[in-house]
Amino acid sequence: MLAEVKVAAFEGGQLRVLASGGKGREAVLALPLSCLLVRLVRVPAEADAIEAATPLLHAMSPFPDEPLTVSCETVREDAEGKVVIAAAMPESASAVEAIGEALDAAKLSVVRIDALALGQLRGIWSVIGEGDARRLVLLKSIDCISILVLDGDQPMEIRAILDASDLKREVMLSLLGAESFGGPRPLAEIIVVRTEGDESDESPQTTPAAETQVDPISTLSDLAPIREITVGADAALIGVGERTGDSGALNALPVSWQEMLNETRFKAKMTRYLAVAGVLWALAMGVLFGVPVAYDFMTDHQKSLSRQHSRQYSAVKEMKAKVDLIHKYSDHARGALEIMKAVSDRLPEGVTLASWDYKRDEGVRVRGDADTAEATYAFKDAMDAMAAGEEGEGEPIFGTVNLTGPNASKNRYSFNLDCQYQKDEDE
Repeated sequence: MLAEVKVAAFEGGQLRVLASGGKGREAVLALPLSCLLVRLVRVPAEADAIEAATPLLHAMSPFPDEPLTVSCETVREDAEGKVVIAAAMPESASAVEAIGEALDAAKLSVVRIDALALGQLRGIWSVIGEGDARRLVLLKSIDCISILVLDGDQPMEIRAILDASDLKREVMLSLLGAESFGGPRPLAEIIVVRTEGDESDESPQTTPAAETQVDPISTLSDLAPIREITVGADAALIGVGERTGDSGALNALPVSWQEMLNETRFKAKMTRYLAVAGVLWALAMGVLFGVPVAYDFMTDHQKSLSRQHSRQYSAVKEMKAKVDLIHKYSDHARGALEIMKAVSDRLPEGVTLASWDYKRDEGVRVRGDADTAEATYAFKDAMDAMAAGEEGEGEPIFGTVNLTGPNASKNRYSFNLDCQYQKDEDE
């Protein structure tokens, strides 16, 4: 899913977009917990999660009269009910205007709002490992420190603090909240997750005041062992992108933003439809006005080619007629004497020719009689051989040989034999 969606995060007052995301203008926006109202809620089996979580988030909101668009993500479910992470974004918060301006400058439309801390938690899950022990996870970012208390893989408490000087007090409150939500358990370890290049992680300059300054993280060492993990700058965004593939992931997108998204999508579709309609109209006008012009041009061109071809055809036809005339009178293969000799050479014994009708351009017709019908057929076969070529070799003289008869009369068999010349292919 990461390759199909654009993922952006608003941190430190700036919008940062994951380079390996999608190519469109729609994006999933990840916000720090300081910009969201987030709370773990236990919902009975028959109750609706959003209805159960909405009054609790209203009580947390600094703008109690503002309607909230609450989203819930289920983290644990059994026969008694389920545990959900409920989240909403107050639209009257001071950071919302800056977020909107950054999105407008980047020309992005938000399709889903997720918690940046949950994306970072997903990215480090394989690193922190699984187990049933209670663990405290501190996710450090530019805007805030996100505190999560986990019992195995189930969150027991989630909150964010802005001032690191109150870290130990907030951690103790988080642990008390976890005991109230999931019962008392010993804290096994504290996991501190830092991001590469985070200015909040840089060591202060060496000054007398800095030398006496105490790292707030180190004050937690008396609660449990501390383990530090450093992740890449894009780890949280990659985790949010992977969460986008989960159908039950949080979506704190306010109703007004959803309406704006629908309007933007409608305008985009209308623009595409109008562009397609414009192209079709241009094509229709081009066909309407261009086809007659093109047809007239092509007609004139074809007429010019036809006149040129007609002159060339007449010249070739005249030359062919001359060549055929010369060939006709110079070709003795079809002369009367040659044909008479050829027919006489093939005249079987007992066959007598009574008449001879020779036409140079057509062929020869002979009439005669024979002692037997078999002699007549033998004569016809001999002429067929001339039509096929002498013993299969050479070019044939006659194209067709037709025999009429034989008709018996006074112990003689009369017949008519019509031999037509082989037509040339160009004829």
